[in-house]
Amino acid sequence: MSEEYHNNKNNRLLPIIFAIVLAVGFVGGYQLNPRRQIAQEIHIQADKIKELQSLIKNYYFDTINNTQLTDNAIKAILSELDPHSSYMTKAETQQFETTMRGGIEGIGIQFNIINDTVVVMSITNNGPAEKTGILPGDKIIEVDTTKIAGIKIQNNDVIQKIRGKKGSTVKIGILRNENDKLLYFTIKRDAIPINSIDYYYMIRPTIAYISINSFTQTTADEFSKALQKMINKGATSLILDLRGNTGGFLGAAVEVCDELLPAKKMIVYTKGLHYRTQEIRATAKGKFQNDNQHIVVLIDEYSASASEIVSGAIQDHDRGTIIGRRSFGKGLVQQQFVLSDSSEVLLTIARYYTPVGRCIQRPFDAGNEEKYMSDFYERYLNGEMEEKDKNTFNDSLKFITPSGKVVYGGGGIMPDVFIPLKTSEDFIFFNRLNNKGIVFQYAAKYATDNRKTLLKQYPTAKDYVKYFSVNEEMIAQMQEKGRQDSITGTLSDISKKELCKWAKAYIGRNIYDNAAFYPVIHQTDDMIKEAIKVLEK
Repeated sequence: MSEEYHNNKNNRLLPIIFAIVLAVGFVGGYQLNPRRQIAQEIHIQADKIKELQSLIKNYYFDTINNTQLTDNAIKAILSELDPHSSYMTKAETQQFETTMRGGIEGIGIQFNIINDTVVVMSITNNGPAEKTGILPGDKIIEVDTTKIAGIKIQNNDVIQKIRGKKGSTVKIGILRNENDKLLYFTIKRDAIPINSIDYYYMIRPTIAYISINSFTQTTADEFSKALQKMINKGATSLILDLRGNTGGFLGAAVEVCDELLPAKKMIVYTKGLHYRTQEIRATAKGKFQNDNQHIVVLIDEYSASASEIVSGAIQDHDRGTIIGRRSFGKGLVQQQFVLSDSSEVLLTIARYYTPVGRCIQRPFDAGNEEKYMSDFYERYLNGEMEEKDKNTFNDSLKFITPSGKVVYGGGGIMPDVFIPLKTSEDFIFFNRLNNKGIVFQYAAKYATDNRKTLLKQYPTAKDYVKYFSVNEEMIAQMQEKGRQDSITGTLSDISKKELCKWAKAYIGRNIYDNAAFYPVIHQTDDMIKEAIKVLEK
């Protein structure tokens, strides 16, 4: 999961002696007020590490990789702290910096290793993985016929296997919840787009829509420019879509809030044992701060960290309406420390709090990351994503906004308007077709075969969205493709509508790009429809 942290790369851990830098460099990291007793304890523990290293060097029966042993030791110790303190080796640090510079060619996914299995957490919009049909939650079991699950694979090893030159292909085998057999996808690697804003447009004459997929170093500038363009087109209301946004830089979230909140309003404050309380407030520079400029923020169970800072600030100040499902619940702040070999520690230094004082970090057991990450699936099994009343909160964590609205801390942002996850059995046949990539593949071929005709009949994306429809013959062709792939079942009315929607959206994106993708998807999006209803009132 993406983390927000202070980008303080030049702040090196000079006071920490060499042995601790090797194995437990984070223990005494960045003490603002070091005490003699703490210093003595650090030296005692460092001596133990030096003794162990000496014993291994002089007496262990076999050769070892000292670098890997040290890296694993650091990761193991950090895992006992909290789920978000982490370590990047020198190689991983270099890859991360490459990511931030945008020089990536690969398949376009973010992943976590949970219970020794690579799990797709989010997907780059319009990237190779999304175009092929990979979904969040997919478990990657094989890469090019090589099993990568259950072998103690490391992040760097996964990256090496799935990343590659533009135009090359990789075949991955995944497990998806409703399947007991591996699904195989061949993905053509490409340059990965790194824009943090997926798409923006005027969804109604006075209502702008902006989707942010992550909070990066470019987000503030991207958002400011997109917002200004929408204002120039007459926007007096905004739908800010943070669904699936797993977070990023704290500063980027603050800059987005600064555009939306009046001057001097609290955005967020942070507090930690060795980290003085820091309050961050809005300035007067924002372009969308007035009471007559209305806001809806969309969130879901994948919205985390920086996304929760934005939605929490908007909710606490009664600045807008939050619509969707309870967010992830990540309220810890990491600071970046560079060790002597250019590896890096992201150490949790503080909790962040929303303006009324909520810490929305959900509970965790130190050392049990698997349980922490699987909470999402527990919510699904418990029915929390389908029924609002099954989302329970501790009364001791109740807060009141200025308008008298009750909000809660202790586990994500609960929306003002709850929109349940669709789980009807009527979706099964569509899901089977879509999960196999049949809808996407059919749409790609249809667009290629009919491009000239479609462009002549629908010169603009707007024309396509308004007038094109998927006909019965096309539906029958997709069903036949499914039968050829051993997919059988009944095409219910709901499945039929989903099939037509996604086929039209994929065809449109192949020809007109996102201008004919998002408007089609949004026509039947329950959260979007509710947002428009709220704003039009």
